[in-house]
Amino acid sequence: MRSLSLPKPLLLAVLGCVLLSGCGTRNATTDQALAGSGALPASAQDAAPSEEEFLRFLELMSTMPSSCDQEVADEKGVSVEEFRAARVPREPERPPGPLGVPGPEYAPGGTPPEPPRADTGIPVPLPDAPAPPEPDPDFTAPDPKEEVALSAAEECFGADHVRRVSEAFRNTKTAGYQAMRKKLTDLGYPAAYIHRMPDHAGAPRARVDLRLMGSRLALEVTGTSGGVSVEAFGATEEEGVSVADVRRKPKRGAAAS
Repeated sequence: MRSLSLPKPLLLAVLGCVLLSGCGTRNATTDQALAGSGALPASAQDAAPSEEEFLRFLELMSTMPSSCDQEVADEKGVSVEEFRAARVPREPERPPGPLGVPGPEYAPGGTPPEPPRADTGIPVPLPDAPAPPEPDPDFTAPDPKEEVALSAAEECFGADHVRRVSEAFRNTKTAGYQAMRKKLTDLGYPAAYIHRMPDHAGAPRARVDLRLMGSRLALEVTGTSGGVSVEAFGATEEEGVSVADVRRKPKRGAAAS
């Protein structure tokens, strides 16, 4: 496995974005659990993770197995070699100024300021963007609480987290939800992103929200006699939808949860 450790200033910038504007995170919700056909009392969801917890979580989420390079490259429409080369930091491009001196910096691949018109010295205005297409009146939006499909890259990352959690719980019978939650937080998953679910045949069960910056990845962890069973699944990135509310698709004839 290869670690793509992010510099702390970048991690702090992302943390500030999350704390100030909520980007890339879900709204805090209460844990949801069912008893028969009714709901058990919901326990209060933890507050947002601390800076230290969130930095650790970002470091964890920036660790990508090299086996996922192909899936990510395919999604970006580039070759694996191009994808790997793009990871190497580059100096910002600086176009020449009027006297051959490098001009102001702008992001790689970005567009430099438009040149002034020769006759007036006033920048030429860009054409207006085309109007967005009219919405289809027959379109029905999907239910945000339904499980969604993961991309190839998300499936690859999910499999890596499945292995990580499974190995950490191996040969360890989980006595209850609190013990499961403690183990998951020790692995770097913030308590605020761990949601209690109804027990399965008397075994504790939890969902871990790994949706970050547009990802749809989540985990379902169920206690077993010799560890845990872990599944990766997809949850919409739509704001306000808790992974605890997602209705899983039936697998091998089992009822959806």
